[in-house]
Amino acid sequence: MARRERGMVTAELMTIAPLGVAFAFLLLWVVSLGLTQVRLADASREAARMVARGDSTEAATAMARRHAPGRATVHVRTGRGTVTVTVGTRSRLPIPFFSGIGSRALESTSVAAAEEP
Repeated sequence: MARRERGMVTAELMTIAPLGVAFAFLLLWVVSLGLTQVRLADASREAARMVARGDSTEAATAMARRHAPGRATVHVRTGRGTVTVTVGTRSRLPIPFFSGIGSRALESTSVAAAEEP
């Protein structure tokens, strides 16, 4: 009877292997989303601080684009003593052939009080 069960572990492993690969992709995707969101939050916060301190909107926008992931959009609004900066982009899976899978729009908005000159 031991001879018949010889390949049983291999067959069970082969049925579970695709699930393991799918789980690895899911984990990579979640980590990628988290890192992208952190980069967007940092970029929007720093740009809002720059404009609130009196730096130009163009300089703050350029800095936000440097710190944010590629193809990020930056919107700066001022009014009523506050500066609002929104930075957004589409997340991409960091694997060449699967970059479109799980793509999500992410954005971060930061508000800062404008400083008196």
